[in-house]
Amino acid sequence: MIEVLFLGVGAALPASGQTNASYILRTSDACVLIDCGPAILQQLASVNLSPGAITHLFFTHRHGDHTLGYPMLTLWWSNAAPLDAKQPTVIASEVTWQTLEQLVAAAFGIDDAGKLAPQRISLPQADTRISLTPGITLRAIPMVHHAFAPVLGVRFEIDGHSFAFTGDTMPTNAVMDLAQNADLLVHDSTYSATLNPEAANGKAGHSTAQWAARHAAMAGVKHLALVHLDVMYQGKENIFLEEAKREYGGQVSVPVPGTLFSFE
Repeated sequence: MIEVLFLGVGAALPASGQTNASYILRTSDACVLIDCGPAILQQLASVNLSPGAITHLFFTHRHGDHTLGYPMLTLWWSNAAPLDAKQPTVIASEVTWQTLEQLVAAAFGIDDAGKLAPQRISLPQADTRISLTPGITLRAIPMVHHAFAPVLGVRFEIDGHSFAFTGDTMPTNAVMDLAQNADLLVHDSTYSATLNPEAANGKAGHSTAQWAARHAAMAGVKHLALVHLDVMYQGKENIFLEEAKREYGGQVSVPVPGTLFSFE
């Protein structure tokens, strides 16, 4: 059994009742946290998941809504983790690691920042494959977002299944490599081309539901999840669904915090 659990689905300024986009990918031998925004401890508690269950932590990029929870997660490991608990392997691009170190140093001091993540993997901003476990391959592929905060989208290949997470991105052909024949594509859909035609081709480093659906269709994705919707669209999620379904004939969802998808 493979599970994808949505801890949060909101944009940088999430709507009321939501938190920033963050996800759990769970198998029989791994629990991968993807992005770690400021409410991470509350997000995990809301689904009765201990931080100690996390075996791997992947950061798509260094913007605050994806990283600001990291100092508090390290505090949990320092103060609340069982003595025999193994810290997770933390994976991020070289530039994102700079920010993670600065965040912990600013919150708790230089000495603690120097002790970060004994299981640490630093990735180049390039198409890269690594093995997480004997049964899980991670592939990181650059997306198109922001010069200060370059994004690595991530794909997990597990026992014949594949799961893709774009992180924040403009429309880009790189999504097709990331999501080719994926069981699930979790795609930045910050804007609606229906409600804001001026954003139809992407805006401020983000995509529309329309482009998420086009990518899903071109990549042959089985299930598309639209996330990171801007706060101005609260209550208008059905418009995102309709917009995506005009471009893509597969399954489309707009998850809410706590949504769980399971795959055999």
